[in-house]
Amino acid sequence: MVAAKEGKISNSKAEGSFISTGFSNWKDATCKFRKHQDSDCHKEAVERSVKLPRETKDIGEVLSAAHTEEKAFNRQQLLTILRNIRFLARQGLPIRGHDSEQSNFLQLLKLHGESDPSILKWLKKKQDKFTSADIQNEILQVMALRILRDVAANIREDGYFSIMVDETTDQSNREQVLIVLRHVDSELNVHEEFMGLCMPSIDAATLTNVILDTLVRMNISLSKCRGQCYDGASNMSGAKKGVAAYITSKEPRAVYTHCYGHALNLAVGDTVKRSKVMRDSLDTVFEMSKLIKYSPRRDTILEQLKREMAPDTPGFRSLWEISYECSKDSETRSRIIGVKAQMQNFDFLFGVSLGYEILRHTDNLSRTLQRKDLSAAEGQCLTELALSTLGEMRKEESFSKFWASLNEKLDDLDVDEPTLPRRRKMPKRFEPGNAPPEFPTSAKDLYRQQYFEALDLVVNCVKDRFNQPGYQVYRHLEVVLLKCVHGDNSYREDIDFVSKFYNGDLEKSSLSTQLETFTTLARNNLNHSTLSVSSLVQLVSEMSPASRSMFSEIVTLMNQDIDGSEETILYY
Repeated sequence: MVAAKEGKISNSKAEGSFISTGFSNWKDATCKFRKHQDSDCHKEAVERSVKLPRETKDIGEVLSAAHTEEKAFNRQQLLTILRNIRFLARQGLPIRGHDSEQSNFLQLLKLHGESDPSILKWLKKKQDKFTSADIQNEILQVMALRILRDVAANIREDGYFSIMVDETTDQSNREQVLIVLRHVDSELNVHEEFMGLCMPSIDAATLTNVILDTLVRMNISLSKCRGQCYDGASNMSGAKKGVAAYITSKEPRAVYTHCYGHALNLAVGDTVKRSKVMRDSLDTVFEMSKLIKYSPRRDTILEQLKREMAPDTPGFRSLWEISYECSKDSETRSRIIGVKAQMQNFDFLFGVSLGYEILRHTDNLSRTLQRKDLSAAEGQCLTELALSTLGEMRKEESFSKFWASLNEKLDDLDVDEPTLPRRRKMPKRFEPGNAPPEFPTSAKDLYRQQYFEALDLVVNCVKDRFNQPGYQVYRHLEVVLLKCVHGDNSYREDIDFVSKFYNGDLEKSSLSTQLETFTTLARNNLNHSTLSVSSLVQLVSEMSPASRSMFSEIVTLMNQDIDGSEETILYY
């Protein structure tokens, strides 16, 4: 019929029943179709519609060999342009500059032209060079869309994913929203894919629509979302109208967790704000950094002091004397005098030293929590370990060592001796009872109280930030595996929880059966004393696909847990 409409069949050989009048004899359809297949009408249609286009060439190529050579030449130059744009985009280099002739794109083409003169010949053309800004943008867009399609296809193939979103402000004071999808492939390798950057309003409803629109564009179903990771802002984590609440209402299994690194950062910030001695000391340090870094001359002097530092070399306090001499601004000189006076106060030395002792543990924990391969419950365990270490510091023996180290520094530094403040009696309206007021009997007792108070603050602030319902869900997932391989029969309660929560993802009876077999496998291949979630995941990932299919429910369970682990690539 198509060949007849295009006028490729002669009228003498046309069969009306298969072209115009229609065919209705379906009782003998098989016989009629075979007869039509051998007819001249069908053979001519196949010959002219199928065989001839395959066997014949472009009329331009038939009439002119030069036309063929020109097509091959143009195709070769276009491929060179595509490779150049791909290279610049891959390396994150700008394609264009203030002067198009000096842009990276044209200079790279000219560099290739040194070994391939045909490129230089192409660039001398006046038009149809495919080097304009519009063509460059179109090629970049085609490449970007191809990458996004491949990423979306991988996510759909892997099944489950988590959403990570954060908003930040650029130099023009515009809010930008970053969207990242995290997923785990069939071999339990973790992937975090940057999906896009947009600049919408930052209210919860708009952000939710942006997330849902991104998933629709990528043809990714929200029903496969098993995790959400945002910051602690009210528009993201609000219990009633936050983004997490909107997404959870549509997919209850998309567990929300506050980013580990961001939560720890907020906890440390709360500690510093509420501990007066640490807050005052860090304010002085911040003022020091401004005085140095905002002045190239003072910054150069500081670098020189660092290089020349030796036992006989004056300490950094000499920097303030030099800065004072160099500065002609009365306001700056007053600030330098104030900072120097603060540095001579024992409270500054105590606060900085105490902050260093606490923050070095939280910094180490922060670096660990930002690992991409860290599971959710492992992050909880590491946090508890760090808090236990800080708890060990809250002992009289630890404080005595800390106090002795400060006294040793007093001999080398121009710092005042610790003294008790003047006693101030609390107004009677604030007195809780009739007992006489208590005052520290010595400077050591005063600073012991501040030492213990700071440690209590950091422990409690971290616990408050990390005590979230989402973390508890992931904790159940890992407890199922750990209790099972360690022979703890109470893991069946955790199976009930995860099977009910992830309804439709896990089949309870199959999971129980596979856990029993998996326990035997783990005990035969792993050291019982070092069994961990990471070692179990590694054991499964090293299996062949056929062997891994025997533990399909366990693989699904691991996917839920690894997908729920989140990173802080967005926040720092």
